[in-house]
Amino acid sequence: MLNRFAEQLSHGLILLAAVVVLLLQGCSISQPKPQVADTAAPEEQPIPEALTAAYQQGLELLQDKKYDEALVHWQGLAEEYRQFPGCWSNLGIAQFNNQAYEASVKSFDQALSIDSSFCPALKMKALAEREAGHFKKSEETYLSALQCAPGDADVHYNLGILYDLYMQDLAKALEHYQQAAALMSQTDETLAMWITDLERRNAEQMAGDDS
Repeated sequence: MLNRFAEQLSHGLILLAAVVVLLLQGCSISQPKPQVADTAAPEEQPIPEALTAAYQQGLELLQDKKYDEALVHWQGLAEEYRQFPGCWSNLGIAQFNNQAYEASVKSFDQALSIDSSFCPALKMKALAEREAGHFKKSEETYLSALQCAPGDADVHYNLGILYDLYMQDLAKALEHYQQAAALMSQTDETLAMWITDLERRNAEQMAGDDS
């Protein structure tokens, strides 16, 4: 069971740890699964040339896993360019990777206050809330992320982990694992094993409740 917990936790953290948020004329692109979220403000602001260069530098620090340097870099950009949600999102990622989970949540909240339609920030915020121990808040944020992007397999996947390992709701965990599997373009063998295991455990739990 301990090995399974560590494996699921590792899979769940990959989502945010590997994310790189790019800002380009009001659009944000999130990796590793390419997707575009429209983050255009009512009146689009031109991106300053200085921000473009500094932004790229900050992305490279995140990609190279230089998280201490990235934290200082994105703190400066978020302060100077407060109106750009991408700066706050990347600050949140840097904070998350420095295990400053509460601060990370606040940064994602700031990004969402600027652009509430930025779906990737919702699922990243939910993961930070989970790591901070705010499981109910994490659940609520994941559900909001599903409303924002109902076809995002990553959200179902990580919500399933939350229900399975942290909230012990086997029925809901199974539901979201199954939805994640249905949305994936390729079969995830590890996820398939989790589903089989949960189907067995859920059946045993229901049988015990009926006895």
